[in-house]
Amino acid sequence: MNFTQKLLDPSQPVTLFEMVPPPADKPGALDGAIAEAAKVCGLADAINLPEIHDEKRGEQRTAQFVRRVEPRTLGVRIRGELGIDVILNRCVVYDLDPVRWFRQVSQEDDIHHAVLVGGESSQIKYPGSNVLEVSAQVTEAGLNMTLGGISIPSRTHEAERVRRKAAAGLSFFTTQVLFDSNDIVWLIQRLNGLEARIFLSFAPVSHPRDLEFLRWLGADIPADLDQYLLQGPPSVSPSAAGQSYLERSLDLCQRILMDVFDNLPPDPPPIGLNIEHINKRNFSHAIQMLKKLGGLYTHLVSARARASLA
Repeated sequence: MNFTQKLLDPSQPVTLFEMVPPPADKPGALDGAIAEAAKVCGLADAINLPEIHDEKRGEQRTAQFVRRVEPRTLGVRIRGELGIDVILNRCVVYDLDPVRWFRQVSQEDDIHHAVLVGGESSQIKYPGSNVLEVSAQVTEAGLNMTLGGISIPSRTHEAERVRRKAAAGLSFFTTQVLFDSNDIVWLIQRLNGLEARIFLSFAPVSHPRDLEFLRWLGADIPADLDQYLLQGPPSVSPSAAGQSYLERSLDLCQRILMDVFDNLPPDPPPIGLNIEHINKRNFSHAIQMLKKLGGLYTHLVSARARASLA
């Protein structure tokens, strides 16, 4: 069964690893990224490659913007050298001719999965088309592409947004990084009957700066999460503190994942798992999370499938 077939089969567990492309101007960075991607072999069904832009968000950045290698460039090498499926994220609102890009990716690069990403703000006038318009254009062009989108569970009317995009041809959605189960449980329950797969996104936290950066990115993080994740005696060493943060982070993500499966509606959308590393420091932690959450997630999907046949 190939990746597209698994993606569209609700009985199959599907796991993604979201990998930030390396700096564009750093010598050897691309080769290093390929070596890191090789560590994902056998642990995930595909590597999800985000497209990084210098977003403003009305606030001062928590980290300096670094221009990154294009996801397509990295994706072609991963596909060719490692044989792993890739998903390219594409910020379509910047592209005046999106069909041309999707045709090249599909026909020249043999990459057939992409996440359509919109703008960071509805108040900004972008040169390109929105997600719904590009989905229609790609479908009308008859291209061999499986399209996905982004979901923000805490956003107002998110269930309606997801259903509208699914009706326009999107087959899967990756959520914003999750640190609380309330909004995602609420969203999944309101997506009862939806056939598009919802990938739950998680990322490890090993340092207070991780939460600062995730908040800047727009992640919905409970106000008391800092106290929970970052608690500990001030005398503890930085390495021990980082391990403590990570263990609590893993525990929290496991509980969210279990909450979702414990509260599924009668006919839920297929659930997927997407693990992110956010920054280079957390890459090895993300691999650890992929192994731990991946095993739990696969068990939960299998148990759900057995129960539906009983």
